[in-house]
Amino acid sequence: MPIGPGAGSLPVMANRQLDRVLTPEYLEGLVEWPIDAIRSRRAECQRLEDAASYLRRLVQTRIDIIGLELRSRADGDEGDLVSLIEKLPSILSEQTDRRGAVGRLVSVDPGDDQEAWAEARVELACGRCDVESAPELSEVELNTMADNLATLERTVSEERRRLHDILDLLQNELVHRYKTGQATVEGLLK
Repeated sequence: MPIGPGAGSLPVMANRQLDRVLTPEYLEGLVEWPIDAIRSRRAECQRLEDAASYLRRLVQTRIDIIGLELRSRADGDEGDLVSLIEKLPSILSEQTDRRGAVGRLVSVDPGDDQEAWAEARVELACGRCDVESAPELSEVELNTMADNLATLERTVSEERRRLHDILDLLQNELVHRYKTGQATVEGLLK
């Protein structure tokens, strides 16, 4: 079972959209844009951030499952899929405790294309191995998968940080326009 980058391919649309949004050119001329253009770009960034958040949750859950399998082996337990599934509630509750929050409400549906993009990125990191196959994988394969997922998690966290920076700039421009009277609430009603 191949594990690692190159084991699959990303859906092109979502990948290009993220690449385009993360370029410096994406915000060129922001102060001259009509308010509808700012709102449209903000919605686009929010949709990508929602997809990235979904991806990050997928990755973190898989990292936790692989970690549980490795700990079980270190304790001498011969794991199988059934016992791994039985432990999922404790894995998920540990995520909540360790990260300090249950999660956040996704404000916009990321859409099928973005979900496919997220799942394809996980597949690239894991190869064709699902976490369901963790009990059958060697320790080397599990550690490789965990390393690849950790790398993906860092990449996605950086992409999310950059998306948050862009969202902040777009939101700040909207707030500025309302504060200075360039935009009004009544304008939303027209």
